[in-house]
Amino acid sequence: MYRRCPRNAAAGEADGNIVVMDGTVLHLLANLDRGGAQEVVRTLVAALPDSGWRPVVATFRDGPLRAAIEESGIRVHVLPGRTRPVTRPLGALGELRTLREDLRGLMRAEKVDVVQTHLLGSLDFVALAARTGDGPAVLWTVHNAILDLRADQLPSGQRWLLNGKRAAYRFAYRLSGRWADGFVAVSDDVAAAITAAYRPQRDRLFLIPNGVEVARYGSQAARAATRADLRLAPDARLVIVVAKLFAQKGHAVLLDALSSAGLRPDDVVLLVGEGPERAHLEGVVEARGLGAVRFAGNRPDIPALLAASDLFVLPSLWEGLPMALLEAMASGLPVIATDVAGSRQVIVPDESGVIVPPGDAGALAAAIGDLLADDARRSRLGRAARQRVEAEFSSARQAERHAAAYAAALARRQRR
Repeated sequence: MYRRCPRNAAAGEADGNIVVMDGTVLHLLANLDRGGAQEVVRTLVAALPDSGWRPVVATFRDGPLRAAIEESGIRVHVLPGRTRPVTRPLGALGELRTLREDLRGLMRAEKVDVVQTHLLGSLDFVALAARTGDGPAVLWTVHNAILDLRADQLPSGQRWLLNGKRAAYRFAYRLSGRWADGFVAVSDDVAAAITAAYRPQRDRLFLIPNGVEVARYGSQAARAATRADLRLAPDARLVIVVAKLFAQKGHAVLLDALSSAGLRPDDVVLLVGEGPERAHLEGVVEARGLGAVRFAGNRPDIPALLAASDLFVLPSLWEGLPMALLEAMASGLPVIATDVAGSRQVIVPDESGVIVPPGDAGALAAAIGDLLADDARRSRLGRAARQRVEAEFSSARQAERHAAAYAAALARRQRR
């Protein structure tokens, strides 16, 4: 039901027909906070120029990732975001009209050929409405296999609207998908979810897995210094989890598993990331006396932290295609992840990592204990993980596949 962009496609190649295409693509995302989807954008826009496309980034809320994007020479625009709730419809509609005009002006100023959206929700439709009749192609990117709006995505005072908003979003995406020029799915499971929920035409769904800048990861030069900064004992084994502190990421399951995971007194479990679950998780750690667990918050030195680690764990309850998992594998780390969308597409079980059922603390504890007890197996899995990412999930390959999708979407739009 969906089409894969050619694995070795050159810029502008789609379905075996090469279309020479150089243009400007605007990546439009909700915010520039640290997160998986934002890291996808940062990585992709840095690689796109080599595939013949000039990237521009626009966001409705500034954040710490802006500096990293601009360091790559990519222009970043910060547009006014929404401030008025749908419970005040007149004000909200006026604000949406203003957003549409701001976005339309940016498209003209940057001479945009393709708009690709990320994490926008209802603003996906504003991006579609902002183009004129001969305006750019619009692609919506879906980063997660759970498509329905969740309660935690609404302000507490609007959660009574959840069911109605869910139904409205699904209807709007299905209807407006006729005018969008394509969906980009980051994994097989995400593509299947889009097909079931929104029913896009077959040639408008592009499966493009996320990619990482492999060269950023795997250097052992700073390992000793980073471990010293973390005040690790010489023989300590460092287990790292890089994920926002959301219920989705399964940190609570990991904490349940640690009591029987075979940790030694000097071992450390480092939780990197921030989120609304932090206070609750800190309470669990204190109540259970889990002295191995440390909360690191958001950190800009993820490659160095991964290089200093001995094992990566991602206990997610659901996913799209997690960038943190790809980064850990690119670092040559042995990885344990759950059998959820994206993760199971990346890991070849017992060859390039270990897969356990989501929500199963016992299985997770056993996997952690087995790997910590077997140095040779950890080394073997780490080498295979790095090779897997180099072969299938590099940022260069991701950019080539996007270039093919842009060319195909533009060619279709021009024919129409």
